[in-house]
Amino acid sequence: MWKVLLQSIVSPLHVFRREGDKGKEVASIVTVLSTAVLGTVLLPIAYYLAYRNRYELTLDVGGMLLALCVSVLSWIAVCLLFWTLSKAFHNGLSFRQTASKWGLSYVPNFLCVLLYGFLKVVPDLKISSGFAAYLVSAMFILLLVWKVIYYFMFLRFVMDTSLKEFLLTVAASAIVFSALIWAGASAGIQVPFI
Repeated sequence: MWKVLLQSIVSPLHVFRREGDKGKEVASIVTVLSTAVLGTVLLPIAYYLAYRNRYELTLDVGGMLLALCVSVLSWIAVCLLFWTLSKAFHNGLSFRQTASKWGLSYVPNFLCVLLYGFLKVVPDLKISSGFAAYLVSAMFILLLVWKVIYYFMFLRFVMDTSLKEFLLTVAASAIVFSALIWAGASAGIQVPFI
């Protein structure tokens, strides 16, 4: 599993191929679940522990569980979208292949949640201007670009889309991703899980 995760960072072309699913399913599920648990359960608990003496805070366990379910269901919904489009395009991609590859694209999501959590939880850390703010903004942009690269690699090398299929998938993804981001924000998710 660790080898697959390292390869998804160091040499993603090796990971984002249809063949060679050995170890990718477990790594994918662990990546998605750890990202979801970190962002929806551990981060609120850490925030509560860091600021409970300063502010009147309570832990919303039901809200955390709802956000956790929505984040995992978002991953499943995106996998279903890609699998359905692959079936419509007759590309022969199985749901298992879709889930095992798309879950590995959550590595930048995990790092984004980690960075966001660090900025939110560390008491008295205020980065509002100057070079530090520039670096933090650049890190978030870098993580977003990294996720976009994984998205396009997935479409090209896993789904094996033609130009027309690529454009249809991007259009469908834009609609579904927007709906999932809205649903996640409604459930209290602060960093999108798509």
